[in-house]
Amino acid sequence: MAGLLAVGPGMVFAAATNHPGAQTYGWHLSGAVMPVPPYGSMDISGSDTASKMIVNQPNGKMGAVVTGVMNGLLPNTTYTVYPSNPYQPYIAANVAGSYTMDVLYAGTHFTYHLTLTQTGNTLSGTLNDPYLPGSLAVSGTLVGNDVSFSVNYGPGSSQGVRTFSGVIGVSGALSGTWNETGTEGGSDTWSTVSGTAERAHGSTGWPGLLPGVGSSTFVTDGTGSGSWHYNFAAPAPTRFSVWINAPGGTVLISDNVALN
Repeated sequence: MAGLLAVGPGMVFAAATNHPGAQTYGWHLSGAVMPVPPYGSMDISGSDTASKMIVNQPNGKMGAVVTGVMNGLLPNTTYTVYPSNPYQPYIAANVAGSYTMDVLYAGTHFTYHLTLTQTGNTLSGTLNDPYLPGSLAVSGTLVGNDVSFSVNYGPGSSQGVRTFSGVIGVSGALSGTWNETGTEGGSDTWSTVSGTAERAHGSTGWPGLLPGVGSSTFVTDGTGSGSWHYNFAAPAPTRFSVWINAPGGTVLISDNVALN
């Protein structure tokens, strides 16, 4: 059996910190541990560090008491508390680095050298074509594990704009297809033979409510503070997380909790 008790805005359960086995767990802004988008749009900067969660598992007891002390949220607002399954923090893909590319065209392999920098989902960098002096500017995007970047060979060139589209493989290699807008009309496949990217990994969404557990709400006061209280009767779940939703989306996600 487990029960969630919504309490008055601004109330703090200081007594919970005095019980044996009490531990404090932190919060994260939703966009810090889940993909952006869809997470992050409702986040309130600073609410993660201003809030805390106290988990009290008295010595020798199989139950647990969970208290949320929430601060830095919107004033006079109803929030929903979801006691949830544990999650794996989401790590976004990272393709920044230097690569050697094997580019296939009409049955012949060509070696290009690619350097990528990454800011969020935006890519930039340079591409060295062995048949041209200097380097070409690269621009592109990264969405999940899908990568796309283009180089402009300039006005009057037979290549026009050449676009490389592909994915990050399990080994960290990039591969896919390319095409161009110029009169040459080329298209074929490409892959990297050196350099390693990091694939996106981890949970990509809410892991769902704990079995047999329901959600509940609390209301913040005029300063954006509020509290909630949850009692897990024995046996308490061995691992769980807590998610806090504002009207319209998730704003805070707790650390995973591991109980004895």
